[in-house]
Amino acid sequence: MLKIPQKVDHALLLMRHLAEGHATARPVSLEEVAKRERISQGYLEEVARLLRTAGLITGRRGIGGGYTLARKASDMTVADVITAMEGKTWTMECLGESPKEHRVSANDALWRKVQGQVMATLHSVTIAEIVRKEETV
Repeated sequence: MLKIPQKVDHALLLMRHLAEGHATARPVSLEEVAKRERISQGYLEEVARLLRTAGLITGRRGIGGGYTLARKASDMTVADVITAMEGKTWTMECLGESPKEHRVSANDALWRKVQGQVMATLHSVTIAEIVRKEETV
């Protein structure tokens, strides 16, 4: 099982809500998402700040304000969101205890191959696809 940071999971939830709002051209408030998903609004504000800094979302203050996608959901991938949250050097973590000393494992080539396949998948799955899959579940 992959270890997905909570911040990434919440960012993807927020992007789903914004993608749904994008279809109606309606800004989505963080308060609305926080209530619907039972997530701290303060935490979502930090997530939104990182997504905005990465250019994935835009925000508008005031009455009728909220957040919207900066471009079409079909033009943004899961990898874009992860990079916004974790930085360009994010990698998968293996579950289990970490060794006391760094050592090269005989399985390192296998794990690098798995990492490459996961990365390729995350770069190929768009936010629009995630929303469509959720609707069919």
